[in-house]
Parts: sequence; structure tokens; C-alpha cells
Amino acid sequence: MAKPYLGVWIDHREAYLIWLDESGEADVQHAEAEYPEEGQRAGRAIAGRGGAYGAVAPHMHLEEKQRREAKRFYDKLFRAMRTAERVYIFGPGKAREELSKRLREHKDFTGHVLAVEGAEKMTHAQMAARVRSFFGLRRAAV
Repeated sequence: MAKPYLGVWIDHREAYLIWLDESGEADVQHAEAEYPEEGQRAGRAIAGRGGAYGAVAPHMHLEEKQRREAKRFYDKLFRAMRTAERVYIFGPGKAREELSKRLREHKDFTGHVLAVEGAEKMTHAQMAARVRSFFGLRRAAV
């Protein structure tokens, strides 16, 4: 059965994709970003722009390293989200607005971002319950 409803809890370090079908059954996926920390070297550039494997030159400023990782993180999320018909985005900080903006600008995304709301850290069960409530779905019978 297709899972047309998607809730995304996101911050700048990680994201949880909570997929729901019409019966309210949840499937949770997790993705982590790999932001370089202050004083951390991101590895040697091998060839070309950013290296053959997307590595960042060690001399690159921390902000540029973080900007590149944010782009990779959002692109990874987009690939996972591209089939969603209806999307609800929630989480702390600015990451939720950044993801929403990127989705709305992406020409291949045909779904609809229905809402973007603030939320603190939650358990998987709390996330799934919030997404079910947002879409007006009941929990699947066991």
C-alpha cells in the first residue's frame, strides 16, 4: 500500500521521515547530517570541485564546509521524499523552513508542503502521533 502522507521532523543534525498510509500505519526513516565541527578537518580534496567523493579541502572555511554539508543533507532528504503527496514539516530551529523552501523551489517535487511548525525533540511514537493527528488519521489496528 502506498504511503502518501509524510511528516518530517528535522533539525540541522538529523531528520526523521514518518510515512503514513490511509490506515495510519507508520514507517519511520532516519537520516543524519555530517557537519564538520570547529577545528575538525573534513578530509583531503582528491580532484576537481570538492574532490571526487565530495570531500572538502582542509583549508576551506568552516562555514563553507557546513553550507556544503547542508546542501548534501537536504539533497539526500529530497531523494527520499520525492514521492510524497502531502508533507508536514516540524522541528526546532530554522532547518524546517530551509527544507520547506528547498522543496517548494525544486522542479521535480510535485507534492505539497501543507504546514511548517515548531516542535522540540520527540520519541518516534510521539512523532508518529503528531503526524497522524495533523493528517486526521487514526492509528492502525493491531
